Amino acid sequence: MVVIKNYVPVLRWKKAERDALAKLDPKVRENITPLFELIMPAPKRDKGDYNKILSDSRTVLQINLPSTIEALNKCCPIDSTAFVDVHLIDGELRSATLKQVLDDALESSSTTLIPVTHIIPVLSTDADMATRKVAVDYAVTSDNGLCIRIDRYSLDDENLDQVVTAFVAHNKLDISKTDLLIDLGVIDENDDSNKVAEQLERLPSIDRWRTVILSGGAFPRDLSEFEKHSHNQVTRHDWRIWNELRHNSKLSRFPYYSDYAIQHPIFYGQIAATNTSASVRYADDSQWEVSRGEGLRNKDGAGHQQYPALAQLIVGQKYFKGESFSAGDKYISERAADSSKTGNPTTWLKAGLNHHLTLTTKQLATSDETEETGEQ
Repeated sequence: MVVIKNYVPVLRWKKAERDALAKLDPKVRENITPLFELIMPAPKRDKGDYNKILSDSRTVLQINLPSTIEALNKCCPIDSTAFVDVHLIDGELRSATLKQVLDDALESSSTTLIPVTHIIPVLSTDADMATRKVAVDYAVTSDNGLCIRIDRYSLDDENLDQVVTAFVAHNKLDISKTDLLIDLGVIDENDDSNKVAEQLERLPSIDRWRTVILSGGAFPRDLSEFEKHSHNQVTRHDWRIWNELRHNSKLSRFPYYSDYAIQHPIFYGQIAATNTSASVRYADDSQWEVSRGEGLRNKDGAGHQQYPALAQLIVGQKYFKGESFSAGDKYISERAADSSKTGNPTTWLKAGLNHHLTLTTKQLATSDETEETGEQ
């Protein structure tokens, strides 16, 4: 049975993201419905010569696709739900990629006695016809429905009502089994919740959709704007906007919350061999605490030993939630206590994501309790 929770984090289909989900406390994880954006994988390179490509991205994609459903079921609880979006896949591969994933999902659900992840395909109203047909056919066959993704540009379109209504009618969708995801993309200090509320109220048949989800992100593209060996705060403007909407009387229907966690909303593709800086991204109630070191490959630099040093600084701060808060917090605490195990960019991203997802889920639970008691 398709059940959509009120936190829908947008996560790229990468190991750190999947592992961060899998390591969540079960009580936290059951309150999350992730939206996975499938991406073109990095090419496979020769370990002895990084400039030598053994398999290009398309080949790696084809090799990895058959294991997608198995990987999805490993990071999602039994009988849970996940959204899947393929708009970041190369255009000529998009429909075939989605079809294989959805076909494998149907086969998996029909051949196992254990309930598997219920997939809801995600489409924009301007998706190509081949991808649209694959998604719509699956939405009907599986009875899982469909999610329509509307970006900020489309949200400003005066004809949005007609476009969405025509899309639903043309594809013969059951609106009660269709979700609307409003993706604001990059959110910053200039975004005003009153304008967002007015835009949401322009959506057609607002009360009839299965869910209405508001998404966006405020984490920077990279950390180049910060000095090396510095600590910085970044306001969670996506969280600010959603909280302001909670008290906006203009809204006739309050949306579910969605964010990009500690990643930038715009995906710029896989970045080949760069001198990544050691960094830790740690979510607090209204901002991210971002610690940046220097390039891991800097000549005469501290390299990966920067991570234990950053961890030691973090565990001593008031904003640190304690090692029992999440698996991510436990990882930070362990690295602070044992500098012989440094970790790497992937494990630290995993820790930051795990902490962020835990914190946000608990914040939403507190918000729901506040609404029920009428407290401000």
